[in-house]
Amino acid sequence: MKNSILLLLVLLYGPLASADAIDMRDYIILKNEISEAEVLYKFGSPDHETINTDYYNHIRSKTWFYIPVQSGSNKWITEFKFNGNGKLISKDRYLIR
Repeated sequence: MKNSILLLLVLLYGPLASADAIDMRDYIILKNEISEAEVLYKFGSPDHETINTDYYNHIRSKTWFYIPVQSGSNKWITEFKFNGNGKLISKDRYLIR
């Protein structure tokens, strides 16, 4: 299910993507608990963002997606998840086939 959602994101937002794919060496050195600002500084703005809020519209978590351009050779979607305080809590990569 998660892969099909990511594929849909690629198909919808792939041509509009502003950021390029993130290199594996940059992905590996990222540690949990870095801030959103540090990720923005290093990689630029995300191609897609989802926000999970509670009943009172307080942000519980954010997920940023960096989607590679279709013509590029690096076909990895990178996903960063932040907590409500803006700290990185998880990171994932998915190969587009």
